[in-house]
Amino acid sequence: MLKAVKLLACCLLIFPLAGTPPFPVPQSRTRLLGAQPKAESLPAAIAALQREVDSLGRQRRFADAIPLCEKIHRDAAAAGLMGLAASGARFTGACQFALRRHTAALASFLEARRLAEAAGDEPELVACDLNIASLYSEIGEVDAAAHWAQGLLGRLRSEPGAKYEAKLLILLGSLRARQQRMPEAEELFARGIAADHSADLVTYAHAWNRLGEEYLKQHNIPAAEGPLLEAYRIRKLNHFPLDTSYRNLGLLRLEQGDLAAASVLLDRTVEVSMLPHPVLAVYDGFHHRGRLRLVQGRLGEAMEDLRVAVRLAREWRWSVPPDDAARMGSEGWLEKVHSALVEAGNRLYLETHDPALLRETFEAAEENRASSLRALLASHDESPAAKLPASYWDALDRLQRAEIQALRSKSARDQESVSAIRAELTRMEMPLGRSAAPLPAGLLDRTRALLAPDAALLSFHLGESASWLWALDREGLTLHRLPPRVEVEQLARTVTEAVRTDSAQADITADQLYRTLFGVLEPRFQSKARWMLALDHGLFEVPLAALRTGGQYLCELHTIEIIPGAGAWVEAAARPVHPASRFLGVGDAIYNTADPRLPSLYAVSPSKGLLLLPRLVASGREVEGCARIWGGERVLLEGASASRANLVRELARDPAVVHLATHVLPSGERPAHGLIALSLNARGENELVPPQEIASWRTGAGVIVMSGCHSAEGPILPGTGLLGLTRAWLAAGARSVIASAWATPDENGALFDALYRKLATGDVLNSAGALRAAQLAMIRDGGWRSRPRYWGAYFVVGTI
Repeated sequence: MLKAVKLLACCLLIFPLAGTPPFPVPQSRTRLLGAQPKAESLPAAIAALQREVDSLGRQRRFADAIPLCEKIHRDAAAAGLMGLAASGARFTGACQFALRRHTAALASFLEARRLAEAAGDEPELVACDLNIASLYSEIGEVDAAAHWAQGLLGRLRSEPGAKYEAKLLILLGSLRARQQRMPEAEELFARGIAADHSADLVTYAHAWNRLGEEYLKQHNIPAAEGPLLEAYRIRKLNHFPLDTSYRNLGLLRLEQGDLAAASVLLDRTVEVSMLPHPVLAVYDGFHHRGRLRLVQGRLGEAMEDLRVAVRLAREWRWSVPPDDAARMGSEGWLEKVHSALVEAGNRLYLETHDPALLRETFEAAEENRASSLRALLASHDESPAAKLPASYWDALDRLQRAEIQALRSKSARDQESVSAIRAELTRMEMPLGRSAAPLPAGLLDRTRALLAPDAALLSFHLGESASWLWALDREGLTLHRLPPRVEVEQLARTVTEAVRTDSAQADITADQLYRTLFGVLEPRFQSKARWMLALDHGLFEVPLAALRTGGQYLCELHTIEIIPGAGAWVEAAARPVHPASRFLGVGDAIYNTADPRLPSLYAVSPSKGLLLLPRLVASGREVEGCARIWGGERVLLEGASASRANLVRELARDPAVVHLATHVLPSGERPAHGLIALSLNARGENELVPPQEIASWRTGAGVIVMSGCHSAEGPILPGTGLLGLTRAWLAAGARSVIASAWATPDENGALFDALYRKLATGDVLNSAGALRAAQLAMIRDGGWRSRPRYWGAYFVVGTI
């Protein structure tokens, strides 16, 4: 049977996150997982509540069911029925999930899990874990969802857990596909389909639909059609909801070029998404129909749909739990919505030259850029989040409907209604310490007003059919069309490799990439002394300073600073600047047991699996030399003092400069991020500091300088800007970060000598200018250090 299913799978496909059913159990939105105690064994009142909850669930009246679920939770707990109390909490979470109240749903599921674990109720515990994995999947935390799902799969080998195995296999298959592990995903889907056929046709159809959807996302159109049609057939015959089948078949026909069929299917998708409590997120139908209209050349109608999608996607973002991974996951999904609006709006602008469209697309591109970083910075002074009141969710539901009405009618009255509900939500959110507020109105005007006369902001958006460059200075905003993403990224990779290896083709390719990215700019932008760059996708690793034009390197013409985005830059301008004059250096840490400086009291044994990294003797000389040039107050953490605790303590004193001369290792995860290696601790453990931990620290440091190998290494995700260690330091509160994209061994530290001579003049916040001065010094001094392979690896990311 398994071979037969795998053979059929070769003709089929899978689903996107927004299509994840809102109920915590993907295959059933009204029947909840977990052992259900027999009604006769329960107090009569609780049994009656259960029956009423089941009835409301079948009617998809989830908001009405929540108070009853909460009462089951309370009454069962009062009666000492902890397993049933867990079910009540999980039922509450299921209804909240169906209403896309993700933060509240996660809290309910975790409470249910706590109760089930305390009661020793394994079936209920299994149900909770599957619900949590499904929730993480929907909000884009793919790795977290896969972790929960994989761990649960190992426990579902016997009853009572085995009956959930098919559902879990389907969920995990989808997650593996999204992790680019398609062969493993196909095997999981095959097992899930084989395990759950006639016994549960809802699950069976759902499995084929999700398999087809994953093929569709990977543009494997021939493989997608079979699974999607099989899912549609089963759902149609059995009168199951067709929401995601309409959407997926519409996208399939769009990919196949059958625009008439795609139009019918996506119109139907929008219709069913507007019904009460739809399976699909409301913005999803508008998003995909807008994409279709874009392909059809109906640009005005495409913009109408995509405006609705962006507005509603913003509300969806607010429901995501306020942890950093969830925020970044939501950015990845919402980037697709914003990207479609940018494409439609810019194409329409080129036809109409309507400046309102240009403003709209610039602000749309910047809205999703680095929003998770903005949320982290905004949360620095927040108190722990309280539980959101029911009135918040009621207001959010009202806002969704008001947004649609306002966009359709374009009347001032309806816009005022939207503004009033937004204000109501803001009042409820402010004391709760939740996510960063939406970007302020008039972002373009505020950015323009803050730009210095000699500065220009260059914002990039790389798209599938075309890429775009917005150029902004005090005179105004202009737009330029660039080649598609695949062309830009291929050239960027070629240039990066050529510069890194000092290839004979480095100068030629660097000149070509300059013409591609910047050759279209008007003379007034070419003459600006300072360029601030908001980058996208494959541009982050490019040695921008080493690009060439007219026989000169870019750093010879401009001071270059990468910014997380216009929104983050504008908000940072309002933050107080108060770094002290102190230099903090970290170097020559103890990395192995052979180091004679290892304190005798440390209980370190090679058998403990230590990394035993080589000593970086030159790093001590590096930080000491930099400190001497700095000339002011200094704190050096070397040897055993180069510890996590000491670093955190000194960072809290807001040093002007932090210089890290350490090993920086790639994590074992894929994609990898950087790990800062500090000294072995007293327990004989390597202290490896990941970006997530750094982001949780608090510092008002002026500039972080990382001289370690691959100090900028980290995943680049759509819409999030530069991640990895550079992003983490900005999230911790640093004003700027200087990092290197590849290893640049130089025991004399010539570039850093030049860098600190400039920083020591007192302009610590002009780290981009200091780096440029150091790079120019290397170019002029001649020798091997004059080649961009050495100085081109370094760049500045900042919010100043």
